[in-house]
Amino acid sequence: MKFSATKNPLMNPIRPALLTFLPVVAASVFAFPASAQTALPPARVSSLPATLLEGAPVSQAAFLVDGALKIAASNSGARSGAVRGAAALLPRLSPDSFNETPGRDALTARWLRLAMSASVPRASRLDALDAFSDVAAKTDVSYAEKWAPRIPDPAARAGAYLDISRAAEAVRGAGSWNRADEYAALAQRAARAEKNLVPRARALTFVAYRMTELSPARQEVALREASSSVHLIKTPGVRDNLLAELTGAAARYDLAYGRRLASEISDEGLKNLAGARVNLAEVSQTTLTTRSKERITALAAAAAPYDSRALPVLLQLPGQPEVLKAIGDTLPRIYPSARPTIEVSQLETIWNYSKTAPEGAYRDQLQSRVARLMVLKDLWRGRSWGKELGWQGGRIQVGAFLNQVLAARRSNLGAGRLQDAAQTDTNSAYEQALRLPAASRAEALLLLAGQILG
Repeated sequence: MKFSATKNPLMNPIRPALLTFLPVVAASVFAFPASAQTALPPARVSSLPATLLEGAPVSQAAFLVDGALKIAASNSGARSGAVRGAAALLPRLSPDSFNETPGRDALTARWLRLAMSASVPRASRLDALDAFSDVAAKTDVSYAEKWAPRIPDPAARAGAYLDISRAAEAVRGAGSWNRADEYAALAQRAARAEKNLVPRARALTFVAYRMTELSPARQEVALREASSSVHLIKTPGVRDNLLAELTGAAARYDLAYGRRLASEISDEGLKNLAGARVNLAEVSQTTLTTRSKERITALAAAAAPYDSRALPVLLQLPGQPEVLKAIGDTLPRIYPSARPTIEVSQLETIWNYSKTAPEGAYRDQLQSRVARLMVLKDLWRGRSWGKELGWQGGRIQVGAFLNQVLAARRSNLGAGRLQDAAQTDTNSAYEQALRLPAASRAEALLLLAGQILG
């Protein structure tokens, strides 16, 4: 679940019809039998076709996902990997069936049944369900709305409703804010249904943050409810992490309450993170003027190493060395197998901003980091940025990093061999995947499906 940076100050009443209808649907029509959440019946082991289905790319991808799910159904060791790998692919498939390949809904139902099986650890299940809901809400919100009530896991269902809430708000059309508010309330209901303390506290914390964005009238109640659950957690690390999240939510409307929550955190690093979030809340409530610029710069620079949300504030300030250093501090770690969460559009903004800064070591270092991050997102675009660097050391850094990333990606699951084959002969890559052990075979089929869809 991701937090939005947008806050809508309006407050409209929730339509009771939707709030009463969807939970009933979730509890009755779409309820999974208890066995689906504990163990799967023995699956008939069937060999996969020797050749890849011919047809449109989306049909081939569905065929590959279908094959991976068949392997996972009959091999418990392949189940967790297949559930994770298929999560982000399903929303991108066609709703229609093709020849003997099932349509998207049929594949989703099978995937969800596998995800809820006892052989998939709950942590892996929650990760997969979260990825599924996130991609579904961003690519096909109607599909996301259809499947969110069918998710049996309450914490994951809460996350799905929050994803839909954010997607509804992003539409900015008539009634979109009401729908966003309704789904936030559904997320709160789902979170309250969670029986285990830590997942419930985590879900309530995410709900509380969403309420501070949408519902001023309900935000305090949501924060107090989440805080009560978080304070019941006995494990210090888990409690401190959630307190840091709550601090950011509380500070959006009450700086003093946010500081009080931050003071209860025992871990020094997390306390610094919570303090950074209070600083950013103060920045958001302060008008940028000549008089306040120094204060805002100090607050944002102090927050930068702990919270990337300082970035938009810093990009409004002149490109002085201390600001360039603070921007660099907001960027994620860089290593060949990293999957940085920063968006490409943000990298473009930073890259263009850096060009306006005075020449010097801080600009050189920032541009080198941004180019290497772009390599992780888009190999050849990052390489192009690296060639533009005026600093020779930066050009060398980007070139060496490009080679490291290529080597790391090719060594993972024999991915390089499969991807090379898929570039010229997809059938050959499919045949290579069929010769792998069950768990690797399922993951390889999903890798090929992702490449075809991409």
